[in-house]
Amino acid sequence: MENFLKKIDFKDLKKQKRTLLEAITKAETQKEQDNLNGILHLIDSIQDIAVDEYGYKENKVFMRGKKD
Repeated sequence: MENFLKKIDFKDLKKQKRTLLEAITKAETQKEQDNLNGILHLIDSIQDIAVDEYGYKENKVFMRGKKD
């Protein structure tokens, strides 16, 4: 898993997650929201594992403000 995490560009992932959150709020149907929320939960899990199990710094992995 750690090799997998090393290949993730967390700066890009944070931007992509922000875009996904915006898309969820604009989704037209509940089915679309559910599908996008599934991807969001996957990203959340990856971030949690990176911090909790592999010691990545929270500010590297999670959004903290508009700059992330």
